[in-house]
Amino acid sequence: MHFNRVFVVYSSILGFFVGVLAALFLVIVNFLIHVVWDTLPQQLALPNYYPIIFGLVGGLLVGLFQFRFGDYPQTMHETLHEFKTTHTVRYKKQVGKNLLSALLVLTFGASLGPEAALASILGGLISWVGDHLKFTLANKEQFVKLGIGAMLASIFRAPLVGISEPLEEELAKGAIKLRWKKIFLYGLSTFFGIVGFTFVQRLFPKETVFDIRITTVEWNQQVLFLIIPALILGLIFGYLFLLFERFSQTIAGKIKQPIILALLAGLCIGGLGMASPYFLFSGEHELFPLSNEYRHLTIGFLLWLALGKAFLTNLCFAFGWRGGKIFPAIFSSATLGFALANLFPYTPGLVVGIVTAASVTVILNQAIVAATLLLFLFPLQFFPIILFTCLVSRKISDFIPQPSVKND
Repeated sequence: MHFNRVFVVYSSILGFFVGVLAALFLVIVNFLIHVVWDTLPQQLALPNYYPIIFGLVGGLLVGLFQFRFGDYPQTMHETLHEFKTTHTVRYKKQVGKNLLSALLVLTFGASLGPEAALASILGGLISWVGDHLKFTLANKEQFVKLGIGAMLASIFRAPLVGISEPLEEELAKGAIKLRWKKIFLYGLSTFFGIVGFTFVQRLFPKETVFDIRITTVEWNQQVLFLIIPALILGLIFGYLFLLFERFSQTIAGKIKQPIILALLAGLCIGGLGMASPYFLFSGEHELFPLSNEYRHLTIGFLLWLALGKAFLTNLCFAFGWRGGKIFPAIFSSATLGFALANLFPYTPGLVVGIVTAASVTVILNQAIVAATLLLFLFPLQFFPIILFTCLVSRKISDFIPQPSVKND
């Protein structure tokens, strides 16, 4: 990366802009969700099966959009792949499609997150700026990576996630040789991204999201006997998540009718939404209340929720309701951890952390990224073993071929 005062200023402005944009996008999504799922049922006195109605309406709209315009929004990997192959991210007549399709998917209850749409929108906007300013044109690749890193750090409340991608690249080469200049620039853009995100959140306050409430940590020696089982359980669930992905893609490939696929996914969203609201949406708002009440839920329900959420996430994506899988992957993995903690209530936060870390590492196929995403989700005293779990899980996954390719 080129390092000078102008680049530092641009990186700071970019980070703040990314944070503000991400926060505003989530504000709009949350407002639309509130209108559709709270206001309308109350004002119109809708029957108890209204989730199925909304699921089918959303399926029709998503299906028509897919039929008319194609696969939108783009995923994060599609955005980065496009940039690596073409050195730009298309923005003409693309940003609006990514935005509208994402709003449809997220508003009508899909078990998917906002990070995919935000990456495609940010990539397009950064490319547009790069094409109009000589300085940013020469450094467009760095700005795209800095922007996506700042976005992930903001929405996941994970300040180190921006630097995790280059760390993964270095690990893949067999050594870590990060320059302090790169670390500084990623840290700077992330800092201003979080500042911008927090600034908007203060204007539109919202309940705590993406948080697990563990009020006290009571260490118990019995937890030592659960470390290996929790690791194995997390690994199995991670591969099961990927099997759900491949199975959903196979079914979608046989039907090949975007409107029918989207309606089927909408029907599943509505049906599971009637069974429990935890099945709806990405899980970022639901993780906090679930961590408060999991002790009062049966182990069978938690297992069903974990498996159902993982299956619905991949079904939604494969059937045209496209979006990010990171939020629901973390939610479903943590839910499985809650089930194990209910069965063996010894230092539950650590048990849940190990299950989640192992599973998410397999799903993302990235140890450092998974660890940094979970950094502040659990008490900091658990982070060393969570990081160790991620690294071990990544090593194990090297010897076990993944059944699918991640689409986040």
